[in-house]
Amino acid sequence: MRLTLRTKAALLTTSLVLCLVGTAGWWQYQQLSSEYVALMRKQQQALTDTAAADLDYKLGTHLAVLARAAHGVSAQTLSQAAAQQRFFAESGLRPMFDGVALIALDGSVIVNDPPNGKPLNIGDREYFQQARDGLPAVSPPLLARSVNRPAVLMAVPVKAADGRVLGVLSAGLDLHRPNVLGALSRAGAGNGDGRYYEIVTRGAAPVTVMHPDPRRLLQPVAPPEPGDRVDRAVRTDRAEQADLTTRATIASTDWELRVVLPARAARAPLEVARQALWAQLFWLGLACAALVWLATGWLMRPLEALSATMRDVRGNPDRPIRLDIAADDERGDLAREFNALMRELRDQRDQMAAVTDASPLGLFRSDADGRLSYVNEAYLAIHGLSREEAAEGWLSLVREDIRERVREDWRRQVREAAPLQLTRQLRRRDGAEVLVSLRSRPVLAEGRVVGHVGTVSDITERARAERALRTLTAVFDATTDYVVQTDFHGRLIYLNPAGRRRCGLAPDAPIEHLTIADLSPPHAVERHRLEIVPATLAHGIWVGETVMWGAERHEVPVSHMVIAHRDKHGRVEYFSAVMRDISQAQAAEKALRESEHRLRMVADNLPVLISYLDRELRFRFVNKTYREWFGVDAAGQLGMTVRQFYGEQAWNAIEPNMQAALAGRQLSYERDMVRPEWRRRVHVTLVPDRSEEGEGGEAGEVVGLFTLIADVTSFRAAEQALQESEARLRTVADALPMRVAYVDAEERYRFNNLAYERDFSKPREAFHGHTMREVMSEAAYRAAEPHIRRALAGEPTTFQSEIARGDGFAWHEAHYVPQFAADGSTVLGFHVVVTDITRQKVEERRLVELARVDTLTGVVNRAGFELRLAEAMERSRATAALMALMYLDIDGFKQINDRLGHGTGDVLLRAFAGRLVQTLRSTDTVARLGGDEFTVIMEGLPRAEVAAAVAAKIVAAMGQPFTLDEQSVRVTTSIGLAFFQGGAATAAELVKQADQMLYEAKAAGRNNFQVNLRLIEGGRT
Repeated sequence: MRLTLRTKAALLTTSLVLCLVGTAGWWQYQQLSSEYVALMRKQQQALTDTAAADLDYKLGTHLAVLARAAHGVSAQTLSQAAAQQRFFAESGLRPMFDGVALIALDGSVIVNDPPNGKPLNIGDREYFQQARDGLPAVSPPLLARSVNRPAVLMAVPVKAADGRVLGVLSAGLDLHRPNVLGALSRAGAGNGDGRYYEIVTRGAAPVTVMHPDPRRLLQPVAPPEPGDRVDRAVRTDRAEQADLTTRATIASTDWELRVVLPARAARAPLEVARQALWAQLFWLGLACAALVWLATGWLMRPLEALSATMRDVRGNPDRPIRLDIAADDERGDLAREFNALMRELRDQRDQMAAVTDASPLGLFRSDADGRLSYVNEAYLAIHGLSREEAAEGWLSLVREDIRERVREDWRRQVREAAPLQLTRQLRRRDGAEVLVSLRSRPVLAEGRVVGHVGTVSDITERARAERALRTLTAVFDATTDYVVQTDFHGRLIYLNPAGRRRCGLAPDAPIEHLTIADLSPPHAVERHRLEIVPATLAHGIWVGETVMWGAERHEVPVSHMVIAHRDKHGRVEYFSAVMRDISQAQAAEKALRESEHRLRMVADNLPVLISYLDRELRFRFVNKTYREWFGVDAAGQLGMTVRQFYGEQAWNAIEPNMQAALAGRQLSYERDMVRPEWRRRVHVTLVPDRSEEGEGGEAGEVVGLFTLIADVTSFRAAEQALQESEARLRTVADALPMRVAYVDAEERYRFNNLAYERDFSKPREAFHGHTMREVMSEAAYRAAEPHIRRALAGEPTTFQSEIARGDGFAWHEAHYVPQFAADGSTVLGFHVVVTDITRQKVEERRLVELARVDTLTGVVNRAGFELRLAEAMERSRATAALMALMYLDIDGFKQINDRLGHGTGDVLLRAFAGRLVQTLRSTDTVARLGGDEFTVIMEGLPRAEVAAAVAAKIVAAMGQPFTLDEQSVRVTTSIGLAFFQGGAATAAELVKQADQMLYEAKAAGRNNFQVNLRLIEGGRT
């Protein structure tokens, strides 16, 4: 539906008013909503903090009561059933806990209250391990093994009078029962508004401790994002579907208490206010729309009158304009401007019509359907049409059987908003074939194509001339002759590509400044002036031989033809010259004569017998070497047959080969040639000479034989000596214990000694011709590849490699020695010598290990410690895994040395080291730095508390007496503990930190450990 200007103005004004009022109402609503949510959050946060503090106090009270009850447990209570019943009856723990248990140090449950019939062991529980180490503990929520229900367990150590831990007292809170946790899940946090409590653990994988829905217990929950939790909650509450949640930490358990108010209850008052606001804006919009509609209609009356007049004029441009041009208001101003505009348009239309009628180009205008609405007289003349046929235009010349298809293509083209450039072949009414070029551009109105305007020109004659010129130019461009055109004064107007190449000119170099003197030597130019031009003017053409310049300004002989081109009046317009290079023909004739002479010289001076035999095997040519071998005149030998020259005995041996060569086979063979004065081994080559077509005989017929006889006596003797030498070298190489091979430039094995068969368990022939990559493993080849490249570059190289095998590792040392060609210019390959050095490497490794072991205690010494600490820190950097370093010594060791002697001190050090190793994991590294100072490296720790628990275990273990030479000695130890988890810190900095913690442990009274939980890098804890 098309909207009037009046309607658009009314809608725009109303929309602006509504947007302004709506924005103000929305802003007020947002302010009210933010203040309301902030107030509710503040009130709920106060409730959360109070509930968290109260729950923290109650849990602390439960743990304190459990610890106080543990003071009443003795060794007798742990071992006697009557004492256990008495303890449970008098402890008063059952009103506060859902279950109580006494547990032995190995984790087995001694007794339960209430009793449970199945035997249990909780030695793998972390809270039990912490209580066993002497510290009270509260477990995370877990599935209790005794009742198979969700529970939270508390555990405290049961200690003897001397401080030893005898066992563990544990008590549990069933999360399904109405205890201090279960009751909170059933209690509402508000005044019937649906608000409730929930408790979750903190950390990387939080789980639900308490929730009104029992199915949610022990289930994982999404952890809160790092950063300010309150800000995140405020952002979340801005979403209408988000619950209002506040959080507080329970300090004693590191849990998080949450109070949750459902979104529906939190935002109910805001929803009522928002609905009232939208209702007020709706009625305000209706009132504004009605008022604006009435005011706009009163203002738009003058424009409506002008619009009606413009519609009348568009239907009939020559119609008089009836507007009130005398009115002194906006309508009068618009009427006067419109009247002046129409007068100018009529004048321009008349002028344009006069110009188009006088144009020699065919002009046309079409509508969006392709029908011609205007054509000038030139358009009709080009197509041979009458004015009555103007609407159909050129389509009336198309054959009727394809006219509709062509018409549809034309309509599709003129409807597109793109210029057209077409060439059409048409047959006019008078039978003439015309080629027309059409160019047009679209006429756009409001982005829509309403037609095309364009021009049509007759290009029939021009196309014919261009086609003829292209054909001639293609011939000139393709020929290898040199085609030159000059004007009457000798200036160049054309030079084809072959001529440009001969003269050294680029394909696109200008030639207008060149003359015939730039192409020919001076004497040729003079001949051109005196002889060639006069003859061409007289006869129209001249043909002969002359010379021209080559690319390097040397004379090139050419066959030359010059043609004079005249106009219709007989005047010479320009000259054309066609030249062909005849230097090769002249050179070939000369070369043929020289070649015959050279061939005779070469044949006579070669150290082989060369001859030519005809079909009857008669000598027709022999070289001078025949006379030198046989002492006969070559001229006397010509005409003799092979049989006559060599004799019957030799003929019987060579006749089969001669006959086979006459049959068309090329043969090579060796035979012994014996004369009274000498005996030689010769290599004979017989090459059939075949006739060509037209030389008296069928094509391909053998008309003679070329024979070459070479003396190979010395070569065969040298070859036999070489084979014997190679056999000796192979025997020596096979006797060597190392692998010896030769590899060519393509990395293929060409020789392998017997050691390869022993090491690879396959015959040496299996290596021959295979590349090193195919024989070696991929890892071994990658290690050797740089050295292979260096050897093939001509550089000797030596390297060692380690290879894994079934029983361990093997080490080899390889030497690559390049093999140069005889002239020393290229590398033909390289020799490989591989020696097994496994025994040497094993001995070196054993000596290195001995150098890193403390001879007194058997643990790692200082040198080994520094190496392993550096390796551990590098692994920590690579994986970001947590590691710890302990620095410990024996308290009062000097007094023991002074009192009992250094021998006893050494025994104590060995016993101390042994007990220390037994206390740690097998993957931990123990080192003695000197005296009574020891270190421990622990890697792959899940958290810092594990290392602290191990340190406490070491302190407790070292407190037990040592039996040394039938006497009991009590010592204690002090430990400093530091951590590392990647970064740029050095080993010295980590050792210094652990040493500082050791000094703090000494200052704290000894027999304890001190932990620095702040990492060296970045200050993380």
